[in-house]
Order: sequence, then C-alpha cells, then structure tokens
Amino acid sequence: MNVIRGVCKTARLARKIYQLPKITAPHYRFLSDSSLSQALSNEIAHEEGAVTNDAALQSHLTDFSKHISGSKIILKKQFEDESITVELDLNNMTELAPAEDDPEETPPQYLPSFKIEVSKKQGTLAFQCNYHMTSEEQNLDQFVISEVAFCEPGQNVDTAFATDFGNLDYVLIEEFENYLHRRGLGADFSSNLFEMSSAFEHQNYVNFLKNVRDFI
Repeated sequence: MNVIRGVCKTARLARKIYQLPKITAPHYRFLSDSSLSQALSNEIAHEEGAVTNDAALQSHLTDFSKHISGSKIILKKQFEDESITVELDLNNMTELAPAEDDPEETPPQYLPSFKIEVSKKQGTLAFQCNYHMTSEEQNLDQFVISEVAFCEPGQNVDTAFATDFGNLDYVLIEEFENYLHRRGLGADFSSNLFEMSSAFEHQNYVNFLKNVRDFI
C-alpha cells in the first residue's frame, strides 16, 4: 500500500509541476516585441538627432506646384502651351556606395531616379533620369538621362518605345539637354530636386520607424 500511495503522490506532484505558471507564447512575444520597440525608439532618437535639411522639402522649386502621395513627389508647372511633370518615387532610389577610405561611419545617401514628362496636344516627350556619382565625386548640378520616349496622345508612356539616351548622336544629346534647360530643368533644378528627395527620404524613414513602433 505504501508503494501505491508513493506512486500516486509522485503522479500528483508531477501534475503540479506541469501546471506551474510558465512564460506563455503571448507573454514571450510581448517580451520580444518590447525589445523591438526599444530598438525602434533608439533609431528614431538617432535619426531625429541627425543633421538634416528638412527645410529642403519646401525647396527652391517655386515655379512648380508640389503634390506628395505616399512615396512619391509629383511636381508640375506650365511652360507656354506645355505641361511639365516631374515624378520621383522613393522606392526607386539606390544607395550610394560609401568611400572605401572613409575613416568614419557616414550616414547612407540615396540617389533618386525620376521621370520628366513634357506634354502638349501633339503627345508627350518622356525622359527617365537619375544621378550617377560616387562618394568621392558628387555633382548634384547635373542629372543623367537614361532613356527618352515619345508617346502619342492617349498612349500610356509604359507602352511607348524608349531609346537609350547615351547611344544617341552627341549633337542630339546636347540639344535634348538644352531643350530641358530652356524649360527650367537645368543645374539649379537638378541640385534642388536632389536636396528635396534627400529630405523627403529622411522624413519618410523616421515616419516609418514611428508607425512600426506604434504598431508593435
């Protein structure tokens, strides 16, 4: 009988041990999520303390109207009988590779891609543009045209034939660049757009961090 009672006591003890409070999955998730939330808060504090030119969002592109939609900046203006649209999407930016001999950990810098569309009743001339530069050599005064296309009235720009701009005759390249410059799309526009995109990217990154922290 003592052996039977001993077995029963052992079984009851085992059940009690099994039923002891444990860190449940939701509780464990809360602890893990708290760590993520703290990491997000630290990154927010770091980014908000960084030196940025948020005033650049107002920009010197005063001859353009500005519309922001999600990750996109859309600039518009009129030039005689033409409607000019510049569209920049943060999701199409590429990170500038840091200099190999940089002794300090410099903040990442992103190069925007954007498109310029000059439209009138005869159709639309569309330019795909970006910035080509290195950490050692930065020229914000000159964006690079990668492709140019012509769209007939009502045609979607994505279905139009586009030609590689760099393969055009040098005279054509120079005249296209002069064409854009006469419409206020030259050196000043180039540097101001870059500064605006950098400030816009920083603002969106901080908002992203805050939104994710609040969600967590």
